[in-house]
Amino acid sequence: MPPPVADLTNCVLEEVDRRLPGGLTGLLLHGSLCWGEFFPGRYVDFVGLWERPPRGGEVHLLRAAHEATRCRIGALAFDGFHCTPADLAAPPTRITHRPAFFEGTFDSAGTVDVHLVTWHELAERGIAVRGAVPAVYTNLDELLDFTSANLDTYWRGFITTIEQAGIETAGEQDDTVTWIRLGSARLHHLLFTNELTSKSGAGRYVRDALDPRWSRIAREALRIREEPESERPVRRSRPAGPGRLRVALLACRRWLRRAAAFVKRGPLLDKRRVTVVGVVHRSAAYH
Repeated sequence: MPPPVADLTNCVLEEVDRRLPGGLTGLLLHGSLCWGEFFPGRYVDFVGLWERPPRGGEVHLLRAAHEATRCRIGALAFDGFHCTPADLAAPPTRITHRPAFFEGTFDSAGTVDVHLVTWHELAERGIAVRGAVPAVYTNLDELLDFTSANLDTYWRGFITTIEQAGIETAGEQDDTVTWIRLGSARLHHLLFTNELTSKSGAGRYVRDALDPRWSRIAREALRIREEPESERPVRRSRPAGPGRLRVALLACRRWLRRAAAFVKRGPLLDKRRVTVVGVVHRSAAYH
């Protein structure tokens, strides 16, 4: 485990155990760490396990533990939710709300990451920091249906979002390219291969397996994610200043339009001619 992640999880366990001794029986990690990926400045996805969900005054103590961890650790975000092993053994649609911590804010009735992608990541690759990964419900058909619906709603809506913001404005930050290019490329990979992958895995998939038109931007997104301090190896038509990602965002808008066609016509399309890309807030859909 990368030292920053070990420091973070040790801090969380210490703060929770100090306030609620014996309550947190398991701490699981998922997301990119499942594929051995960790890059400075990114976040760590977690699921906390309890014999029963915290309630009443316990929720306030759990909030205090998360806030104390944030103050001690600082920039490294720790995003996820708390539930029971019984919750994970059933479809996530049966869960209403659970205590969650997302982007530095505690929500006593959160829903962040409560979906089948998390369940499958835990079942296939979950990392147990405390306890063991329990039995976790999985269903590939439901996962593919969820992914298609997610693509057809939240992600399709970003066509309008990018157009309203303006390509120049939307393309001012490198994070925009990585979020758009790699995040929803994961959906394409899953829908075409029936297998989950990480953001970097999705970037390599686009670079190596899809239409060569998209490989240059995939390489750039991987560079930003994995080696942000390195020299930019690809040429952009507007290499500096505001709008330097204009070309990338124009391509991303085209990819999003192809997403709509993909959902309507299904996965029998030519894999080298159809690619889907988008961006959505993490609390609304998986990434």
